[in-house]
Amino acid sequence: MKEFYHAARQIISGRRVIDNKIKYRVIGACIAFVHLFFTLAFYSMQIKPLYLYNAGVTAFYILLSVFAVNRERYVSMYMASFVEILFHSSMASILLGWDWGFMLYTITLIPVAFYLTYTLPQLQKKVFVPATVSLVVGVAFIVIRAVCGQMDPMYTGAVPEYAHTTFYFVNTMVALDMQIIFSILFALEIRYMQHQLEKENRMLGKIANYDPLTHLLNRRSMDEYLKEAYRLAETTEQPFCLVLADIDDFKKFNDTYGHDCGDEVLVSVANMISGNVREGDQVCRWGGEEILALLRVDLDTAVQIAERICKGTASNILSYKEVEVRVTLTMGVSEFKPGKTIRSMIEEADENLYRGKRNGKNQVVHFNSTKI
Repeated sequence: MKEFYHAARQIISGRRVIDNKIKYRVIGACIAFVHLFFTLAFYSMQIKPLYLYNAGVTAFYILLSVFAVNRERYVSMYMASFVEILFHSSMASILLGWDWGFMLYTITLIPVAFYLTYTLPQLQKKVFVPATVSLVVGVAFIVIRAVCGQMDPMYTGAVPEYAHTTFYFVNTMVALDMQIIFSILFALEIRYMQHQLEKENRMLGKIANYDPLTHLLNRRSMDEYLKEAYRLAETTEQPFCLVLADIDDFKKFNDTYGHDCGDEVLVSVANMISGNVREGDQVCRWGGEEILALLRVDLDTAVQIAERICKGTASNILSYKEVEVRVTLTMGVSEFKPGKTIRSMIEEADENLYRGKRNGKNQVVHFNSTKI
């Protein structure tokens, strides 16, 4: 029971779609039950053609809900139901009269056709199917109405006087319930589709904004955060620094161990950097083996963070195919000050980085550094 409620909540929220086999088996069983009711009702009134017909159709829908559903022949199931409902409604209206309300069932065939066209892959984009169903139902409705208006009911046996009123009420309620049920199913399908679309949009957003290898921000998405940090620094004087990191002798890893090793080194460094910055800071793969971090702190704090990352990377031994691989970083830091631009900050960080490269690598260099 707990699993049932959990599944129901997921379906209502749009996170799960109703299983087609369950859905169409229940629908088939419900239609069979309606025909069983007709069988018993017509038998009690001794309307032989209709109770014999409904008895056979009850068995037909039971078989249909088992074999057609097991083989996932949902289109065939609908077509068979379409022909049967149209025939039964027309026959019952001619035999008993228009005011019994049997033709109301034909109207429900139209929204069901649109529902199936939306949900079944075999019918998707085939607008002619519901259009044809609507046309056939409309013509049949008008023709049967005209026939019933021009002739008396063909069967007037021992039918109670209240029978047509009762049946009209029952048929109206059943037809209305069918439309409500399929409207609810349609709404649930739309909600599920919306949920899937939102999920796909999030995935596309991730693909568009993140580097597929390191899962860091890519350069395009980092530009937006840089502009935001620059705006806040100018308007609210919120400090920020840029740290540009480059993997020392990265080409050596690719040439010695292969590009797979180079990828693992890059991922390891990306994890080290992103794991040591604060929440609210951003890290991106700036290009090749360069990683840029946007730290919303002052220069001293930024240098401390960079030093921690640099030492952590050097002390971390990466194992690749049973070979110990040692990685080091050289990092350049720049601080925002009035008059600077994002471009000039990146250029400054890059210059500091290459000062560190020339000075022996595996170090953090900033404007106030004494290292040359």
